[in-house]
Amino acid sequence: MSSPTTVLIAGAGLGGLMMAILLDRAGIDYIVFEKSEHLRALGSATNLGCNILPLFAQLGLQDELHKISKPSSTVNVYNETMERIGHINYEEYISTCGYVSRTMARPDLHALLLAQVPASKIQLGKKIQEISQDASKVTILCSDGSSFQGDILIGSDGAYSKVRQSLFHQLDKQQLLPKADAENLKACHMSVLGITQPVDPERYPVVRESGTRYESVIGTNKPNTWRYFTIPGNRICWRIDHHLAADAPSSTSSSATNNSNVNNNDNNNDNDASSQPSALSTNAFSTNVSPNHHAKISSCTTISPFSSSTTIASTSMDTATTTTGTTAAVNLSEWGTESSDAIPDDWRKFPCPIGGTMGDLFDQTPREVVSKVVLEEKLYQTWYHGRVVLIGDACHKMLPNSGRGAVNAMLDAVVLTNALYEKVALSASLENVQVAFEEYYEERYPHAVAEIERSKRMARVVAGQTWFDTLVRKVFFTLLPKRFQDNSYAAMLTYRPQLSFLPLVPERGSVPALPQRKSSRSGKSFLDAQAF
Repeated sequence: MSSPTTVLIAGAGLGGLMMAILLDRAGIDYIVFEKSEHLRALGSATNLGCNILPLFAQLGLQDELHKISKPSSTVNVYNETMERIGHINYEEYISTCGYVSRTMARPDLHALLLAQVPASKIQLGKKIQEISQDASKVTILCSDGSSFQGDILIGSDGAYSKVRQSLFHQLDKQQLLPKADAENLKACHMSVLGITQPVDPERYPVVRESGTRYESVIGTNKPNTWRYFTIPGNRICWRIDHHLAADAPSSTSSSATNNSNVNNNDNNNDNDASSQPSALSTNAFSTNVSPNHHAKISSCTTISPFSSSTTIASTSMDTATTTTGTTAAVNLSEWGTESSDAIPDDWRKFPCPIGGTMGDLFDQTPREVVSKVVLEEKLYQTWYHGRVVLIGDACHKMLPNSGRGAVNAMLDAVVLTNALYEKVALSASLENVQVAFEEYYEERYPHAVAEIERSKRMARVVAGQTWFDTLVRKVFFTLLPKRFQDNSYAAMLTYRPQLSFLPLVPERGSVPALPQRKSSRSGKSFLDAQAF
């Protein structure tokens, strides 16, 4: 018997699809709304570690996951002369949690999750323009004029979440939005990334290795770092980061020009392939303003968390402001297609630890899988209000080191599903909904805080460009006592939430997982329960 509760999920990215899978296991009705007409995941490599792998085992997806991934346990960091300046070996921590991290192509992971969700449960071409709610229902209005009602709306539509924008506008008008949540997202990095077609193992013997080879290079006297990952199918994922802060002038101006709008294309996670390609200059990213004009963003950029328009339904424009105080009309897609032909020539010459140059990898990458992404950072205080709740990048945008963004979106989905199963599945009264959301927030917010700090530290270690980053890297690799590293990593690995209403996967490592709430109900989902 199914639950009388209906959940609307905005966004069919990794977090949204996992949310759908878990609600299905809980027997809670749902429908996914995806703005793109056709699902096509963009991105390069992602990594799933000990925090989330028990969930895949619990769902019976472990074998499928292993088919599309390789075990990953080491990271090498080089300078541009190919001198290794750092090494991280995670193999010694395998016994701690009992799992080996897995690295895969992000589109492959998306395809695996998508295959678990019936096509009838996903509505394509549904671009959410506005939301409204009252004590009994929440409604979404789409750009095609259609509208849908449910008991709960979950915003899993990425860093430029339309659900969040609309919700925050409403809270701002009511003077209920915390000041910190009205502050801009900070973007100090942009990346171009892709996945090669199968390469020749004779030329790149590393693809024959059973495990993933992950190596990063820190550029010399240039605002770039680059990295690669080997994945199944003799393919190589690659990524080049451009550090906007490294380009910032030594002095800044407090004067601001006219406020203009940024077209963020409302991308969710990794699905939208409809964005207009943005051109790249040799010295920095240039973002597409119009067919005949490009605005260069050469310092950290800030992006409004909600539309600058007073009517959310009429625009998708956000304001971008550089650290010099200027504003520009620029196209800052969360995920946008990028032609490999537009990659600057000097980037093509970057040396690669596996031989040759990054240009050799570009040349073996299909144009349609090269993409550009802005890497923002922002932790919001407001994760829910009324019948609306946010997960993933919509409420905590972190740098994508070791797949942290995707993993944390899925962890959100686990904890939120447990709360909904316990508090809302039988009766979606506003009181029950609020109790479930508060339980979700109380568990996940502290972990999100810690994860954002970890992502910043890891970014400094494997890709940082400033003198302080260099210092942090030296301390981490050469001066930090190993016991401190061990204790810090072991503490992180203890957080391994699973669905409370399904049989838990037995502990595998020497360090037990943190205790989680047990189901106060029968321990069965609606699909299995006969009493309801």
